[in-house]
Amino acid sequence: MGKNKEPSVAVSYEPVTDVSEDNDNVEVEEIIITPLQIKYAEILEVAPEKITNVELYSFIDEWMGTPYLLGGESKTGIDCSSFAQRLFIGVYDWYIERTAQKQMDSEATHTWSDPEFLEEGDLVFFRAAGDRGATITHVGIYLGNDKFVNATSRVGKTGSSGVKISDLSETYWKKRFFAGGRRVNTKS
Repeated sequence: MGKNKEPSVAVSYEPVTDVSEDNDNVEVEEIIITPLQIKYAEILEVAPEKITNVELYSFIDEWMGTPYLLGGESKTGIDCSSFAQRLFIGVYDWYIERTAQKQMDSEATHTWSDPEFLEEGDLVFFRAAGDRGATITHVGIYLGNDKFVNATSRVGKTGSSGVKISDLSETYWKKRFFAGGRRVNTKS
């Protein structure tokens, strides 16, 4: 099977109807659930129907497991800000700056400190543990349900570094979280 020729799973849902209606006239809406949606739904611990940005998850899937390399910019090795930059260009067709600090400092990035307001595609910025200043040392892209994708040198629970999905609720990331960031159009 080719890379883009994934088999799909058909799931049907019947809309709720009034019990007094004739059930012969019930329309069935067919929703196609792909293996990619199933895979990332399991990782994010959500229903497969919640995985709707197929372009985002296809991009992540292509890069998943790529080794971490400080200053790296390719599939032989990549760092966090280069991965974020490539993702934004590849998925959203939006150029973002090369370093995590510049990505956060950009006038096109609206930032806030409460992770409660994060949405899929937002940037998540981190600083070194114990750093009371605002020096940003790491960036990832938020996916939902406290999960974010990033290129990291941290081995963590998975036993490997590189491009992977991490969890904001883990103590390591929780202690280092600095801000969420959403790219906004600055040209009116």
